Amino acid sequence: MNSPKFRFLVIFLLVAVFNYFFWEEKPGINLLLFNSLLILSLVYFSNKRFDTLALKISLSLTIVTGIMLIVYNSFISFFAHFVSFIILVGLLHRTQLSTVSGALWQYGLNALMTTFEQFILLGESISYFTDKNKYLKQTHRIATILIIPIVVFSIFVVIFKFANPIFGEILDSSFASFFWAIEAFFQNFSFPHLFFLAIGTFFIISVLYNWDRTNVLHRLSSKADTIRTPEKIDVIKLETEYKTALILICSVNVLLLIINAIDVRYLWFNINNDLKSAHELSKLVHEGTYLLILSILLSIAILLYYFRKDLNFFDGKRWLVISAYVWIIQNGILVISVLLRNYEYITNYGLTHKRIGVAVFLLLTSIGLVMIWLKIKNLYSFFNLFRQAGWAGYFVLASLAIFDWDSMIARYNLSTQNATNLDYRYLYELSPRTLPILYENKEKIVERIKQVYSDENDRMGQINILNKRIGRYLAEQRSYTWVSWDLSNSKAVEYFNNKKLEEPTATMQP
Repeated sequence: MNSPKFRFLVIFLLVAVFNYFFWEEKPGINLLLFNSLLILSLVYFSNKRFDTLALKISLSLTIVTGIMLIVYNSFISFFAHFVSFIILVGLLHRTQLSTVSGALWQYGLNALMTTFEQFILLGESISYFTDKNKYLKQTHRIATILIIPIVVFSIFVVIFKFANPIFGEILDSSFASFFWAIEAFFQNFSFPHLFFLAIGTFFIISVLYNWDRTNVLHRLSSKADTIRTPEKIDVIKLETEYKTALILICSVNVLLLIINAIDVRYLWFNINNDLKSAHELSKLVHEGTYLLILSILLSIAILLYYFRKDLNFFDGKRWLVISAYVWIIQNGILVISVLLRNYEYITNYGLTHKRIGVAVFLLLTSIGLVMIWLKIKNLYSFFNLFRQAGWAGYFVLASLAIFDWDSMIARYNLSTQNATNLDYRYLYELSPRTLPILYENKEKIVERIKQVYSDENDRMGQINILNKRIGRYLAEQRSYTWVSWDLSNSKAVEYFNNKKLEEPTATMQP
């Protein structure tokens, strides 16, 4: 049952399911169900098994992120599930791969080839059907002869229809039923709908078909995990490189030591206790983060360069290794300093996506520092380091999907911030599933609006935004069917269905 005819039937059915699940719907339970169908179809056609550790991990994370999408329906859960699904498909296409980047590259190339190969597939399918039936074969030959004349003739008919009113009237009266059918077709299948189906078909084919032209990727998995011992070492050249590296790393260590000493004295122990204004905290967080980014990137680039090959086997490398370890430790201290600045900012002025992003970056940076340490210690190759970094980033992305960040932001800010520091406009921009949280704390939002606006009309306009958002949200949710169901939005709709929404002009009068 792996013939082109059966594959064509499966693709047709999957396109129909795709249309039913996603047209005018939002991601929810439909995404996990549809992706599961795609994976099952891919496994059936390719006869692959989940017999490698990479495939088992990727399958598990795809399921977990899909469940989190159903629970929270957040952008990060959707993004994590989609990326995890693409990684899983790439690994199934080429089971020899063991890297996240290799799996993403595999699928990317396969999707690129799908742009061209699907036309070849269509031609093969037509040839398959026509070769089996002499009448279809004859019809196909006649259609091939007539298609160009018919297309050109139709173009001239349209031109003359609009250029000559009398000819247009004759055409309209003669082919009224035909034009009505065409109009009815495009009323039910608009161009956006047809484009939507084309995208779905493209995606399905890119998953189910593994084009042979992407097979070159299997060579990526043959790289060594550790640096190989050189057959011959140029001692004089290595001595020069060693001295350059030692001077460079030691000098930067002195600079970092000064910066870290300042941070430890004035930030860690907060001796002056005067870094409390929003401007000062913002400057500390942003500049500290930029410094950290620059420092880490330079550290990684320099250490990767000097510990890339023969210098790892130089007999006198001891002090260079020690100075590299000190450099990594100092960058770790810098991570803690920026973390403290970010924490101070959150404590005083609330939680935001960007401040969460800083914390995530610090986590990734810490992982990177540990990997650089292990590379120097165990003589890991760049390929091995790149593979480990890819899996670490993959795990972090999947872990982010476990939390409902928008709800956490709303709850934290409304429970810890006083009305004076409350950024209610930012809360309005959060996901609509946080609307029950905002509605429960509307008194604090109203209090903040009173402080910002002196004009009564401006106040009422800002207060009405919340109720209008709730109204639009409920109307939007009612337009979806069961395929878009998710737990978070279901609870939010249930909350408002059990509540009688208060009129702002009556109960929120400033």
